Amino acid sequence: MREPKQIRDQIEQNRHELSRLAEYHGMQDYKVLQQSMVLDELINEYNRFKYNKHFMNRQPIA
Repeated sequence: MREPKQIRDQIEQNRHELSRLAEYHGMQDYKVLQQSMVLDELINEYNRFKYNKHFMNRQPIA
């Protein structure tokens, strides 16, 4: 699994690429939709990492 910093950096790079593609091709273009899915996967990966880290660090209530 990648480190959170690597994932955040990739998210930022892909976000810029998505913006560039959308500006050039329009929001309905296949390339834009494909890039959006790539970005979604990166965000999901980052969120899974954060959730698992939070879940593992929880202290028992009792």
